[in-house]
Amino acid sequence: MANRAQITSRGVGSEVGWKAALRGDRAAFQATVAPYLEELVEAARRELGYRVALGNFGADDLTAEELAGEVLLRAWQDRYRRPAYLGVKAWLLALLFRVAGDLARREARLRRIPTEPLEAPVPPERIYDDDEEFWEWYQPDELSRWEDVVEAPSMTPEEVAAFDEQLTRALDPRARQAFLLSELHRVPLSETALALGLSVPQTVRLLEEARRDLGVGADRKLP
Repeated sequence: MANRAQITSRGVGSEVGWKAALRGDRAAFQATVAPYLEELVEAARRELGYRVALGNFGADDLTAEELAGEVLLRAWQDRYRRPAYLGVKAWLLALLFRVAGDLARREARLRRIPTEPLEAPVPPERIYDDDEEFWEWYQPDELSRWEDVVEAPSMTPEEVAAFDEQLTRALDPRARQAFLLSELHRVPLSETALALGLSVPQTVRLLEEARRDLGVGADRKLP
């Protein structure tokens, strides 16, 4: 229990830094999320493998670093919406699930839209009302991008692929998310429930369902 308490304490992050991020301090925001970047990219790689297996994306449509960058941009935009008692790590991982789902739905819509003929006029460049909106949509090459500060994953592609295949084959999507947060990322049960917008009893039932379908005992942890 001590380890989980320590994780929860670290996940809440620096209140001073977070308050500065809420006031628009991007450096404070980056410092707050920095301890979780490597784990976020690992999770993004896993989520991409899952989405490719479902047919949501092609194998070369998106990289883990690009998906993690999309999550961080969404996190910056939605930083005011982070629940007070939800740790930064759990919040970022839950955003990953939502962003991946949003991108998958966008990709599905694009596949249904006829392609523009080559002679069609080029759409006008977007006009941004303020610097904040501009930053959210544009990252010029001369500035540091989120992909530039994300470390390489520590899991091998073979390990991730084997794990993804099992989860993709066996689990209901919601149970999969609860299982990944609780078992793989060691997010406490109360935070897992809050991150997914569920009650604790609902989350417990999903975890029991996931363990049963995967053949994992309640006392067994994944590597």
